[in-house]
Order: sequence, then C-alpha cells, then structure tokens
Amino acid sequence: MAAAGSGARFGEPKQFLELRPGVRLVDQAVLTCRAVADWVGVILPEGVTWDGPPVDGTCVGAVSRLDSLRAGLAIVPDEVTSLLTHSASHPLASPELAAALLDAVGLSGSSDVASAAVPFLAAVDVIKRQDGAGRLTTVGRETMGAAQCPMAFDRSALDAALADPGLAAEAVEESALIEATGGIVLAVPGEVGNIHIVDPDSLRVARAIAAGT
Repeated sequence: MAAAGSGARFGEPKQFLELRPGVRLVDQAVLTCRAVADWVGVILPEGVTWDGPPVDGTCVGAVSRLDSLRAGLAIVPDEVTSLLTHSASHPLASPELAAALLDAVGLSGSSDVASAAVPFLAAVDVIKRQDGAGRLTTVGRETMGAAQCPMAFDRSALDAALADPGLAAEAVEESALIEATGGIVLAVPGEVGNIHIVDPDSLRVARAIAAGT
C-alpha cells in the first residue's frame, strides 16, 4: 500500500486528507486491501508514524514510485507469492475489484500465464495526443483506455523486473515493468467510480461518491 508520495501535483500529501469523516484516503485504501489480503503493509513518508487501520508492517518510502515499491517488497514475508499494489490516490476501488485482480494473476489462457493484472477503464471519449506547441493528433478510442489502481502481480515476476536497473529507469509504473520483460499483463474491467485523485476537484468528486451524494 503506497502512501509515501509528497503530493507535488496536489500541493500537499493528499493521502492523509479525509475521504469521509474519520477516514482518510489512505485508510480507505488499506481497508480495501485488508478485505482481500492476508498481509498488508504501508509505505510511508519519512518521519510519519502509521496511525490508521491495523496493518502487518510499515516502511519508509523513497523519492520514486519504484524505489518505494522495492522498500515495500523488502518487508513482505517470503511466503507471499501474489501481490496487490495499491495507492491512496485511488481510494474508491472496491474489494471486489481487488479480488478479481488477484484471481486473474496466474490464470491460464491457452498457454499464457498472467504475470500481472490491471484495472482497465475503456475510453469513452476520443483520445488525442498534444505536442509541445499545443497541436493535437488523434489517437482514437477503440482499444484505448486508462489503467487504474490497485494492480496485482506474480511476486517472482515483479521481483525480477525490479532487479533490472535498465528496465526500471524507463518504466512509469510497475505494470510497465512486466510489459518490458515480455510478461503478460491482463486487463480486468475497471470501475468508473474508482477515480484518480490528482487535484481538489477530483477530491471533491471522490468525497461526494463516498458520501453517496
């Protein structure tokens, strides 16, 4: 459970803001993990002591997402073979989604075995690419979509990918590492309500959803 971000885009560490009365974004994400996982750990900023729902371990994160993930994996017991990586920036992911992701990892399809599973929300608007001058190029909509959190992984595949410094330098997040190694990343249907909180407006929407309004 990643909660070590500085909140540079948001303007403050958003993970410790309230989603609903008495429940912070990070608390809700931990509760989702706890509903499906036997062992839950939290990656925290330096100097922060965990005071949320019960967890099995904590560690201090790093500047980059992948370095924080390495720190988190170091405290996970060796007997854990399937991993769920989550983020407080997607606090509204349901336990059902998390369970579906874990179920997808390692399932066989023909001769294929999944090394990772990611929530995929299909695009409903046409996707365009913008260059530095503000000019647009149409990418399309068919087969396009957004990845969400949490993500599930076969631990051995993720460990191997993180151990390759060349791959890690290029990857934007952990499922991209699996792709770079030639591993199979399966799509699991995402959730419209599982919004990515990146600014005060998206936080207001998340709070409204959590309140049922």
